[in-house]
Amino acid sequence: MHSNHPTHEPRICKRRRHRSIAWAAGIAIACPTRAADRLETVYYDFVDENGNLRGGRVELLLPGPDAWRGVIPAPCTTLLFNGPSSNRIDMVVVGDGYLNPQLAAYAAHTNNWINAFVAQQPFLAYSTFFNIHRVDVVSPESGVDHDPTYPIWRDTALGMGFWCSNIERLLCVTVGQAYAYAENAPDVDAVIAVANSTKYGGAGYTASDLATLSGGNSLAGEIAIHELGHSLGNLADEYDYADGTTYTGPEPIEPNASKLTAAQMTASGSKWATWIGFNNAAFDGNHSTYQGCRYYQFGVYRPTNSSKMRALGRPFNAVSVESLVIEMYKIVRPIDDSTPTGAPLNGSETVWADVVQPADHNLTMRWLLDGFVVTGATGPALDLGTVEMDEGVHMLRFEARDDTPWVRNEAARMQWMQDSRTWSIVLDFAVGDANCDGAVNVLDINPFVLAIGDEAAYLDQYPGCDILNCDANGDGTADVLDVNAFVALLQG
Repeated sequence: MHSNHPTHEPRICKRRRHRSIAWAAGIAIACPTRAADRLETVYYDFVDENGNLRGGRVELLLPGPDAWRGVIPAPCTTLLFNGPSSNRIDMVVVGDGYLNPQLAAYAAHTNNWINAFVAQQPFLAYSTFFNIHRVDVVSPESGVDHDPTYPIWRDTALGMGFWCSNIERLLCVTVGQAYAYAENAPDVDAVIAVANSTKYGGAGYTASDLATLSGGNSLAGEIAIHELGHSLGNLADEYDYADGTTYTGPEPIEPNASKLTAAQMTASGSKWATWIGFNNAAFDGNHSTYQGCRYYQFGVYRPTNSSKMRALGRPFNAVSVESLVIEMYKIVRPIDDSTPTGAPLNGSETVWADVVQPADHNLTMRWLLDGFVVTGATGPALDLGTVEMDEGVHMLRFEARDDTPWVRNEAARMQWMQDSRTWSIVLDFAVGDANCDGAVNVLDINPFVLAIGDEAAYLDQYPGCDILNCDANGDGTADVLDVNAFVALLQG
């Protein structure tokens, strides 16, 4: 970060009670570094006295996963269930600084966050992709460290506190402890750590898939959603400090930040070129290149004037929505389950696929038989009895794809947003159809002669056929006694 922006010690340690925490004010205290420790980028954001969103990102040295404790038992309640954890994003809420009599307040704080989350696009449309669980964590003391001011130390289950890395609004948590409690849920893809506080603050841990918020603050839901933009969507902050600074680094990796102008994007087809000129108030209006992003006033652009990544209370722009949708599909596949694909079907079944439908639109579905689209079959089930098929072996395929207009990256759609299942269907062959091509005619003569003369050679040459196809007289054996009956079949 450049010189006019806040700079902070990357790691500040203080040993107290049973845990190591990363807060102190003003002075960096040297801490031993273990091989398992790792640096993690942590975002923080706050609203200044003029109502502007401010913040940044710091590198914090955290213990590696090998230092985490096992599961710490605590009651877990599933608040939103939409399907198997194996194919959903399981978000787990853990609380800190709540005494047992305060668990009702913790539940209310959690519900407030969930209501804000599922009301925000694209999470509203894709709410069916999420399971949400609440773990009731009880702390020895009420509140969190340094609330309302530094220094105030409290003994809490997750070690949450303000003034992390000397930044007042950076609300940190002991990541290993948070996950040790979160593991009480059926599965964990992301953790929301809720502090028993009304003070504004929060953080987004990019590698740990964790966000923090102050449960009692009126903006808790907004800041958590903003932090999810970082941790889930890999989005950059779009605000700047209006301080005259110019970005001179390489092209940003985040999808919503670029050094390119609209004309350069359009010419190169890169970054959000497909969204240039898109104008919809529900996605923060006109999409172009607006100077000022990633904390710099000049030299780097954002897609819209004032989206969720620049100001709270605003919608995500279309570029950010697209990134969020794609990232969700990297976790959730469009098909949950289906008719088993391992054994051949016999043509009498109703074949089905259990698809993960978004809340506001259906996936595009189709069935193909031997590579040809089955007319009128656009749902998740197909009665094979209604499909005309000749005797023989057929391949049935089901495809489901999300054609949402919120994604214009067709390569990503093809890779992440479509899914399929394939089955083989074996229909009984007609008696006399010695070559198993679905018809009884002169082409069956040579294989018939081979079958009644050398069964092993016949099965070797026609591995998909049944020797009893040549049992023209129906006595259970293919031999010379079938010749007359076979000739009769050829003659019709």
